Amino acid sequence: MNRQRLLFALLFFLPSVVFAQRDWGAFFQRIDVTRYQGKKFVLTAAVKVQPVDSTADGEIWVRVDRQDNKTGFFYNMMDKPIRSNTWKVYTIAGKIDKNAAWLNIGGLYHRRGLFWFDAFTLQVEGNNHQMENLSLPEAGFEGDSAAAARTWVFLQKRAGFVLSPTAKDPYAGRQCFLVDGSSFTGPKEYGSNDSTGGYVTAGNIRMYYETYGNGEPLLLLHGNSSSISSFKHQIPELSKKYRVIALDSRGQGKSSEDGTKFTYELFAADTKAFLDQLQLDSVNILGWSDGGNIGLIMAMKYPQKVKKLAVMGANLYNNSSSVKPWVNKLLNKEYKELTDTVASDVFRKRMIGLLLYEPNISEKELANIQCPTLVMAGSDDMIKEEHTKGIAAGIKHSQLVIFPKGNHYEPDERPERFNKTVLDFLR
Repeated sequence: MNRQRLLFALLFFLPSVVFAQRDWGAFFQRIDVTRYQGKKFVLTAAVKVQPVDSTADGEIWVRVDRQDNKTGFFYNMMDKPIRSNTWKVYTIAGKIDKNAAWLNIGGLYHRRGLFWFDAFTLQVEGNNHQMENLSLPEAGFEGDSAAAARTWVFLQKRAGFVLSPTAKDPYAGRQCFLVDGSSFTGPKEYGSNDSTGGYVTAGNIRMYYETYGNGEPLLLLHGNSSSISSFKHQIPELSKKYRVIALDSRGQGKSSEDGTKFTYELFAADTKAFLDQLQLDSVNILGWSDGGNIGLIMAMKYPQKVKKLAVMGANLYNNSSSVKPWVNKLLNKEYKELTDTVASDVFRKRMIGLLLYEPNISEKELANIQCPTLVMAGSDDMIKEEHTKGIAAGIKHSQLVIFPKGNHYEPDERPERFNKTVLDFLR
């Protein structure tokens, strides 16, 4: 299991963590580092981001290309996406591989938003173990667009992203570099498909959803800080047999929120109100991670709404008996690093707080679930196996599946196995 992959996915609780192939761009410089093999380096750059789509973000990145044509050190900040509209200097530190040929450094941007970059610096350890500044041409983007194009290599040029130096509000010097992706629409993809998407008003919020296929309704509920797009591997298969209704939960994806404290009970109430608006009395539910927690509460509090329930990677509460310690260690670390003044940080803290302190379901409450229930997790899930088994044991009409060599991201990493398990249960 790749811990870096798990870390990235954990911080969004969604394999949305793996960005769609056509919704990002990047730029970089390539530096010959054969004389610095085995030496430490430090890259810094100033970045700020104004998301238009709530999932938009920017990063800086570093990759070492080795002499054997393999990749050495690589880090792209996927575990710490930048969504702050305030200038801040970000740092990547590491060691250049002993057989390194090139060091690639640059910026990265995803989805619809405005992305500013400025003041790149690169320090490398010299022979006297002191850090030396390496000269980076156009590090502050002080020239025109032609100068930037001669110096920086631009990858994944997409329609809707306009790239150019700008004199408006630079971090340092006269100019910075702006990637204007405010008009980027991207391809029609799950979670952003106008032809099948729509909104309903539930209380004080607007909830975005998409529908696919025909048959019995099957509601999909995603994980923390995620969206409909996390089910990109499930929707095509499940919609062959069911009317799939994929929903963006409160404040996530394209759904709005009103500042109310996040709880899974609130999300479950939102989901019931959503189903009421669609005049759906009873649906099958598939919930992944946070979505599984919401599904459990739905089946307990609104049993008439749930015909069958399938949950993946759900938990009743967060303590040492339910969640692996490294998960909470990472969540607490990120929580402490976030500010109380930047809107995107405040929102992220609310989402992490949900993971750290919710849900609060007792084992006794599981007896209230009367519908057929499928309880799933990976054998190497971030939710402890005994806890998952306890959830299944507490539900009268339940089936338990622990996916061998699987983890919390089974729907994304082994979709054929996961989809077959869900379809077999629903049938």
